[in-house]
Amino acid sequence: MTMVSILGVAIGVFALVLVLSVMGGFEADLSDKMLAGQPHIEIISSTNALAGFGLKEHPLATFQKTFPKALAIEPFVSSDVVLKRRGFVTSATLIGVRPEEEGTKLWAFDGKFSEGSFQDIFKTHRPRLPQQPDVIQNSPGIALGDQLALQIGADIGDEITVLSPQASSGSAMGGGTLSRRYVVTGKINTGLFNYDGKWSIVSLDEGRLFMPDYDASLAVDEYVTGVAMNVPDPDDLSQYTSKIKNWAGLEMKTWKMTNKSLLFALKLEKFTMGSILMLIVLVAAFSISGTMIMTVFHKRGQVSILRSLGLSQKDVAKLFFAHGFTIGTVGVSIGLIGGIGMCYLIRFSQNFPLPAGVYYLKSLPVKFLPVEYAVICLCAWVFALLASTYPAIVASKQNPSDGVRYE
Repeated sequence: MTMVSILGVAIGVFALVLVLSVMGGFEADLSDKMLAGQPHIEIISSTNALAGFGLKEHPLATFQKTFPKALAIEPFVSSDVVLKRRGFVTSATLIGVRPEEEGTKLWAFDGKFSEGSFQDIFKTHRPRLPQQPDVIQNSPGIALGDQLALQIGADIGDEITVLSPQASSGSAMGGGTLSRRYVVTGKINTGLFNYDGKWSIVSLDEGRLFMPDYDASLAVDEYVTGVAMNVPDPDDLSQYTSKIKNWAGLEMKTWKMTNKSLLFALKLEKFTMGSILMLIVLVAAFSISGTMIMTVFHKRGQVSILRSLGLSQKDVAKLFFAHGFTIGTVGVSIGLIGGIGMCYLIRFSQNFPLPAGVYYLKSLPVKFLPVEYAVICLCAWVFALLASTYPAIVASKQNPSDGVRYE
């Protein structure tokens, strides 16, 4: 019965260590992809985030001076648009970037082009299959996420039309750009559908044309949607948010704010799964209590003899506490060693593939969580000690003469 109780604790700890490590691996991998796909910090207008602000009013040099530890600081333009190619229409996010830094430090475009290159965006190109064969002219380049390109059936060299839902039909270039033609020069594959199915990349000047209520003055004032910034430690952003509070008309949006719902869902799922699996340890604790109650019943004669020889009630209680402590310690140790061993096997053997059509990863990810492991082991150990409390009290209060008489 003692071995069964040890096995129950070991199974509970093993399951908790393994499941939380795998869930932590998924969370870490998704966070890494978020950080690689978008800037850590975006500084935008506090009055109207869509309208943006001018770099003449807030020069880029000011941001660089205020945040000297930043890894990269670049302006950008972002607009919600509609892409059209022949009979295919889909919504997209149009991002305008500068060519100098190639946007690679902030937007993870470097190495993510499955076809074409980043520099082709800033050149004009002749379409391979023009929408109007009688009117053939060079058009600016645009890069699309590979899933977005698939949605509208676009390939390299194809001509597409970008439409602005925020522009009025009665305006050509005043009050917003209604539509503009581009040639697909590249495809992006970041590995996340949120980006590959939504992103379309153009130059900063082209992206500015699709800002709400665009007119020539926005180009003069160098209007942008915001200034993007990457920092050495994306998990600690408090020192940066405190500095931007003193800037009138500007506010800061971090990657945690942008993905707040998803990050909260991941933590909630992890907490819920951990709480459910902790019930295994709790059931094992009841098993320990039942085992020790049976031990008290079967050993009452021996306990009575020990009491007759001078063993105090406190010493009897300590004896049964030691029994529970041994069960908990051995069970926790076996479960912890087994769980960590299985995590190492999953991480380094790569023998647990995931269905390619369901998950974006090829195999189970694992992240080692020392703090969580310590909490699991401590909780399981405390449960084992609490489970041994009642049997120890019952054994210590036993009358020595009753046990000897029964024997």
